[in-house]
Amino acid sequence: MRNVVFLLLLTCLTGVLSAQGAEIRKRSIGFETEGFALDMQTQIQFRLTFQEELAQSGQGGTNGRDFINFNLPRVRLRLNGHIFDDNFQYRLRLNFSRPAAELLEIAHFRYALMRPLNFNAGQDKLPWNWEEPVDSLDLSFQERSYVNEVFNQDYAKGVWLDGEIGDQNAPWVKYWFGVYGGLLRAQDDFRNKDGQLTTDAFSDVIDAEIMVNIRIETHPLGRVARGMVDLRDETENDKILFAIGAGFNWFSSGMNNADLRLDTAAAATGSGRSRVQQETYAVTLDGHFRFWGIAVDAAVYWRYTDFHNRGINKYTPADKQGIGDVEDFGWSFEASWVTPWLPLSVGVRVNSLDADEFWGANAALLQTDQHQRAIRPDAMEIGVTASYRLHGERLKFSLDILYVDQQLAYTYDGSGFLLGVYNEPQNRRGSIGSSPANADHDALWIVRLQVQWIL
Repeated sequence: MRNVVFLLLLTCLTGVLSAQGAEIRKRSIGFETEGFALDMQTQIQFRLTFQEELAQSGQGGTNGRDFINFNLPRVRLRLNGHIFDDNFQYRLRLNFSRPAAELLEIAHFRYALMRPLNFNAGQDKLPWNWEEPVDSLDLSFQERSYVNEVFNQDYAKGVWLDGEIGDQNAPWVKYWFGVYGGLLRAQDDFRNKDGQLTTDAFSDVIDAEIMVNIRIETHPLGRVARGMVDLRDETENDKILFAIGAGFNWFSSGMNNADLRLDTAAAATGSGRSRVQQETYAVTLDGHFRFWGIAVDAAVYWRYTDFHNRGINKYTPADKQGIGDVEDFGWSFEASWVTPWLPLSVGVRVNSLDADEFWGANAALLQTDQHQRAIRPDAMEIGVTASYRLHGERLKFSLDILYVDQQLAYTYDGSGFLLGVYNEPQNRRGSIGSSPANADHDALWIVRLQVQWIL
């Protein structure tokens, strides 16, 4: 498969370079003929990561899971353009750093009927919040924030509408509305993650899932480009811009996790379908400001998951060992500045997660008398970044320094580990029987050095 894709890349590159009218653009190579246009870009990021885990030094703590690693987080090929005429638009993106089943990131076809109404189909980043769909070329930090990684809806397959109303350069309303298949990320992570190739066969995650998503934005003073930096040139960046957006997402699917929600029936169903259904409602509100190379982005997130019995399941969460719902809240703030004197940008980041805690009991753990069980820890992330654009985005050197503090809870399933972003922190007890006062926090220092080049 990878050899076929590589040959496709070579074929496309040869065609572009030999085509009449081919040109080197700001971030890509492209050409256009009657009835066809192609814009091609290859992006490579080479990164050194140092991560130190500390502050979990009590009995059974995990202080010492430190590492240094070289990696290629993104090796991407992008193909964008139109066929027949500019109403029929396409986007294709491959990432050779991902597993084979997730090699294809974007396969998106768009029929641009008119500004207020356009039709889309395929796979793309879900336009629910602002930060997640931002291209990695337009991030301030090398990776998106901790809280975004907890709330984002990843890639999605489906059909959707988009459009904008108002002035061409300052739309009062931009919207996206779609219906998607939805793919449960994990049996204890009730979000969509549909960025892999799947088969047309019934399974725990290929059933009757459905996801509905809507996002609305307003750009009253001028269009704010999707990104976390203000990359406008000096002739434009003296104009103040701001935008406000909101997103709503509803995702329903089956789930099968007896440690969270029991099935009272004695035997499994003949089909293998679980007797528990989850419904997750997610809401986000965000604001964005741009002026003189300064970019400020802020967002709040709220998510509520409700569990339902289906079939002959009669489970009730009436006692302390049960769980009826999970509610999470988070917020993020990020600011960056592209200096006018040097091709240098700097930025800061602060974001926080308040993960739900609940009652619970497990054979491997003592029952708690307070809401101390959780799926993931509460967390606070603080970071600084600097990037030197030697040749714009075509050759960029970046440094990120992050501090992450995770306040630990007891695991709900006795596994000993919570669901994290940069690691899997141990639960509040470092080991069974140790004092609950030990290993109460898991803190991380993360330093990343990266070089990016675009061909």
